[in-house]
This record gives sequence, structure tokens and C-alpha cells, in this order.
Amino acid sequence: MSDPQAPPRGEFEFVRRLGRLLAPGQPGVRQPRARAGVPFGDDMCVVAPDQPELLWTVDMLMDGVDFDSRVHTWRAIGRKALAVNLSDCAAMAVEPVSALCAVALANTLTMEDALDLLRGAQECGQSFHCPIVGGDTNSWDAPTVVSVSVAARCEAGRTPVRRDGARPGDRIWLTGPVGGSLLGRHMTFEPRIGTALAIARRLAPHALIDISDGLAVDLGRILEASDCGGTISAAALDAAVHPDAVRMADQDGRPARTHALEDGEDFELIVVLAADAPDGECAALGLLPLGQIISDAGLWLEERPGQRTPIPIRGWEHFR
Repeated sequence: MSDPQAPPRGEFEFVRRLGRLLAPGQPGVRQPRARAGVPFGDDMCVVAPDQPELLWTVDMLMDGVDFDSRVHTWRAIGRKALAVNLSDCAAMAVEPVSALCAVALANTLTMEDALDLLRGAQECGQSFHCPIVGGDTNSWDAPTVVSVSVAARCEAGRTPVRRDGARPGDRIWLTGPVGGSLLGRHMTFEPRIGTALAIARRLAPHALIDISDGLAVDLGRILEASDCGGTISAAALDAAVHPDAVRMADQDGRPARTHALEDGEDFELIVVLAADAPDGECAALGLLPLGQIISDAGLWLEERPGQRTPIPIRGWEHFR
């Protein structure tokens, strides 16, 4: 049994403490928290206060955690390493420009393995007009680690779509079905950059985030950042369950709904739109209705109007 007096642990608490540590006003720290209005902890950050149209992001993938080199090809691993960063660009509706790739290669890799890793990343980047322009290499007697940074820019006349703009009455949408990604989609997903840009141009979203750690966790991040709560329609959730989530439920006995809420690595987008966003336009963009933003705190499953049960905010945590 955990000690109720023990200090909070985990990724979410770690990020909160980092936010306090790096807040403006700390000696020797130059305003990393909210440069040009992008808060600390969002999917990307602004490069410099005098260039708010330029952003960057970084993701690190580890063998045995984010991929399995005994199962996945090095080209597929390289593709994922670039694609997860492109998904961050989609989460803020910005266009990727270029990438840096740093690798700590396991000493067991061959030269061709290492080149295949970079080929996969470069091919993915080029398909989104985001070439790898530099990086760093190293090796060690440990599993391979890949870190990719991507620079991006806003479209002219636009600003990044943050995660803290949800407001009561807004509606919650998804760009696609969720759950069961570990059956293979976590390695082959398509970053939703084109969809995100179209949403930004046509529907002026109030908030966006990509589903990397799980629908419940990532929607919870929007709710926390926006200081509000949310409801998910049970019928809408069932309609948004991916067939892979049903297959995983058959294998492990956990409900398909639970897989949809908690599995993560779907890399679909959670889209928060004004209540009057036209249904026809949303349908034309392939959006699936999910729920609504409310003023009451928490995340709730609504089986029928007025009947709510709390949804646990569970998913993947990188730091335990």
C-alpha cells in the first residue's frame, strides 16, 4: 500500500515542478514559461520572443519502451521517431520546416541498421516537407535511443492553437477512432498535419492536442490547462472505438472502452470547437463527435443526459 504522506510522484507532478522551476523571474532564466503566449508544457514552444511564428519540439524514443528492435525494422523505428514530432506540429496546427536527429546507437547495430534508422526518419520527414538537416551520433553498450527535434512555423496571419482555450459549452471532437494502437498502428500512424491545418483555417478551434499518452490523459490536459471539465458521451465513445481496441479486449479481457480511453499512441487529435461549429463542416473534415466542455471540474462519462460517472485519468506516464 502506498504511503499517503509520501510526496507526489510521476510525470505529471514532475512537469508541474518543472513549470515552477522554469517560471519567469527565476534568476538566470529568460522567460521559458510563456514565450509569445505559448505556456510551458504545451506540445511546442516558441523559438524566440521576437519570432513568435517559429516553434520547435523534441521527442525521445527508447528501445524497449517506445519500440522493440526485436520486432520492428529500423526503418519503421526511424519513421516513428520523426512522425511523433510531426504529430506535435499537428497538435498546434503549424507547418513543419526541418528536423535534427540525435542517436545513441547500441553497439550491436550494424552500419546498415543505423543507416536504415535514418532513412526511415528522412523519408517520413520529406513526405511532410521536413528534411533532416543535422544532428549528432553516439554509441554505447545499451539499447538504442533516438531523439528528434522539429522546427515549425505558423501559417501567415495565424497563431499556434494552444491546449488552454476550451470553454464551457464547447464541443469535443476526434479526428479518428482510438484504442488498440499497440497491435501495430503506433508504428505506422499518419501525423494529422493536413487535417489540423484545415481545421484551423475553416473552424477556428479553441484547443487542440494529439493523443500520445491516452484519450483520457490528453483530454485531461486540455481540461486542466483550460480550468474546466468535460463530459464524454458513452454512445459517442463506443462509436469512436477502433477495431484494434475490440481485438485487444478479446485478447486481454479489458473493456474496449478502457483501451480507447487509456492505450495511447493513437496520434489522432482531440479538437475543441465552439458549440455552433457546423456539423456538416465537421463531418466533411472527418471529425467524430465525442462530448462537451463543462464548468464543473473533472472528466465524466455520460451514459444518458444528466447521468454521469467519473472517468479515471489514466494512461501512459514516461516518468514514474
